[in-house]
Amino acid sequence: MLTALRTLPMFRSRLFVAGLVCGLVAVAVALVAAGQPGALDARAVYERAAPSVGVVRAVADGRAGVGTAFVVDREGWLLTAAHVARRAQRLEVVLPGREPLPARLVGYDARRDVAVLRVTPPAPLPALEIVIDAPRVGDPVVVIGTPRGRPGVMSTGVVAAVPVSLPGMARDVLVRLTARVAPGNSGGPVLNAAGGVVGLVIARTSEGGSPATDAGSLATSGAALREALPGLRSGARIDRAWIGIAGGPLTPEMVRERSIGTTRGAWIREVLPNSPAAVAGLRPNDVVVAADRRTIASWDDLLWFVGERSPGQVVRLSIVRGGGRTEVTVRLGVRP
Repeated sequence: MLTALRTLPMFRSRLFVAGLVCGLVAVAVALVAAGQPGALDARAVYERAAPSVGVVRAVADGRAGVGTAFVVDREGWLLTAAHVARRAQRLEVVLPGREPLPARLVGYDARRDVAVLRVTPPAPLPALEIVIDAPRVGDPVVVIGTPRGRPGVMSTGVVAAVPVSLPGMARDVLVRLTARVAPGNSGGPVLNAAGGVVGLVIARTSEGGSPATDAGSLATSGAALREALPGLRSGARIDRAWIGIAGGPLTPEMVRERSIGTTRGAWIREVLPNSPAAVAGLRPNDVVVAADRRTIASWDDLLWFVGERSPGQVVRLSIVRGGGRTEVTVRLGVRP
């Protein structure tokens, strides 16, 4: 599956984001630990924000899962991660000390991994504010979520990198954190020392894809949330484009062993059944070397190319197949 970001699932399967590890920001950690001015009072931030953060229960294709959502408007508007809610047939939100509320998916943006839910509360809800100021590297943060459905779980860390871009996602919309998260945290707020929302959790990072080397998390930035929110409240639904292949970079050994007629490009390991790639006639061991006349020198080049396009667009790929070269036309689909 052509993807650069593996999100925290609302279900319990283990998916990780690889290759995104950043060292702890030692100076910032030391300042927080030492109680210097501006240090994070995590307990105070948690106590103010926790009443606005709840469990999202979702049923999609007969499977039940959980995520996190938080209130951004007292009249019953909440944010969560798009991958938690966008394919659900039924949604329910449970806020602390309140009865479960049926929820409706209003809009989502899969390129920023954010969705808007609406509930009808019997009384106004406590809401969190998405702040304008962007976080800086070293800023302390609090994450509140519902890992594996356990409500009100807090983790802390610092901002490790901003802005962050990943192929397949909108550019410069992510923040990398040292705060650790788990499946079910997706959609939870990232809070600064003043209790303002500076991000929404979408994934955890790990070194080598192993849970034993869990290194932190990724979040959609507060600026990206503020930018997307008006359109999502109006019902916008933005999907990511999809070809339906899995693969990676070419290596000299692969070129030699498989007699591939190029040393650069995006190598296709697998073509998913009934995918746009399968319909177009792409095959395993094909190598994409150009897309709409843009040179594709690596797997990431292809990820960026597809991520900048929309489902339904028709693209023309130049393919090296064995020792020859051919052109393939693909109509992009919606990423599952």
